[in-house]
Amino acid sequence: MPTLRRAALRFAFAFALATSLLAGAACLSPTLPLPPPEPADTMRPSGAEGMWLISGNCTPGARVSVFNERTQRGVIEDDVDGNGRYHVEIEAELCDTLLVWQELHEGGDDQDSEAQRFVVEERTPLGVVNDACP
Repeated sequence: MPTLRRAALRFAFAFALATSLLAGAACLSPTLPLPPPEPADTMRPSGAEGMWLISGNCTPGARVSVFNERTQRGVIEDDVDGNGRYHVEIEAELCDTLLVWQELHEGGDDQDSEAQRFVVEERTPLGVVNDACP
């Protein structure tokens, strides 16, 4: 009987040690980088001349930046309602190239995504309305 008890204690000790080593390794493993927001799924001219309304998906709660390479101007929008959507109005012309990226600030851990490029063209969630851009 004492041999069985000793074996059970050794097993319990080995299991506890293995579990703590795995937990420690998980804490040291790097986190995945924040992905860029998706390119806009909805783009249309706004009521104001030379302005476009741009919408797309982002990480809930993120700050999304959209930058026009031609005009060298950008817009920053916070996803304050946390629904994972961004909606911006930006100065642009048909076929301008825009950059979009997002930032997430949670508990002192600031993350910035890489930028992603897309072309300004009239678009609905179903796709491009016309193929005016090369």
